[in-house]
Amino acid sequence: MKAKIAAAAQSALHRFGYHLRRLDEAVSLDDAYEEQARLAGSDVREIVEIGAADGRDVVAYAKRYPSARVHAYEPLPENFRKLERATASLSNVVVHECAVSRTEETMPFYVTALADASSLLKSRATGATYDKYVEPAGRIDVQVVTLDDECSRNNIERIDILKMDAQGNELNILNGAHKLLDSRSIKLIYTEVNFARIYENIGLYHEIAAFLDTKGYDLHNLYNLIRNQRGELAWGDAIFVRRAASC
Repeated sequence: MKAKIAAAAQSALHRFGYHLRRLDEAVSLDDAYEEQARLAGSDVREIVEIGAADGRDVVAYAKRYPSARVHAYEPLPENFRKLERATASLSNVVVHECAVSRTEETMPFYVTALADASSLLKSRATGATYDKYVEPAGRIDVQVVTLDDECSRNNIERIDILKMDAQGNELNILNGAHKLLDSRSIKLIYTEVNFARIYENIGLYHEIAAFLDTKGYDLHNLYNLIRNQRGELAWGDAIFVRRAASC
């Protein structure tokens, strides 16, 4: 009976150009964190989160992977203090008050009306209703490091999960991780991706995907897609996974 029902549903969907397919066990199309856990496997030792904000995701990673070391990077002082408080009781979390990009230097950091939207990149108006969140609210100088150098300093030989939420600066972060990427030392990348030019010199989704393709990483899926009031894609999240060596 189940087979007949499935066949009937498949036939109906075909008329509209769709195909019904059973997913592998435990695959999640909607929950990016469950899918990261499935793809990363049980042997997760090193997690790096760039743009940790108040630490909500850092705490979740630390509790989900108690045997892993979690490095959290956050340059905005008010957020960093929240991050410290949120992770004070977690022995497997190491916090770093700095930004991550393609070079190591002191750089201006642009604070916005919504603190979590602050960035190493200047915001720009797009005509969308969310512009109010990225309106300029000040500027501070912050220390900037590269992922390659940070991993060398902290004896990190591999990263099982790299999470980035850097408000448009993700491509610059990846450009500061050439050694790690070329040596296939990053297993999974979970990153915010932008489709709208919300910041100046922003790394858009297609540029990130093209760059990671040259490094042997493929898009797994997109999550949490946000659109503006005109129905245009604005931003979302993506999981990229390391391509099999033989491909």
